[in-house]
Amino acid sequence: MGVWHWFLTVTGTNNTSGLWYGWWSGFASDLPEFAILLLVWRRINCHAKSCLRIGLHHVDGTPYVTCRRHHPVHSGPAPATAEQIAHAHARAHAGGADPADVSDG
Repeated sequence: MGVWHWFLTVTGTNNTSGLWYGWWSGFASDLPEFAILLLVWRRINCHAKSCLRIGLHHVDGTPYVTCRRHHPVHSGPAPATAEQIAHAHARAHAGGADPADVSDG
């Protein structure tokens, strides 16, 4: 009985202020905020299928944003080392080289 009363009070459906007044002025008024949070989450999460990580890395030439695990330049869950970043930077500025190749270095 206590859990049910708590649920009715939180959702505003226990008719304390009138029929459905508590619902629309309480819990239901937060539904647009939940929708906004869902849209923001869909915008910032990794675009790889079923990945719930936050995507911070843009994939060049595409509209995709990925996490470090799914990014094509840096594969794997471990952070890139300073040597890998310097090597990718040097290859990108060498001209004609593929900056995505950071495997050796």
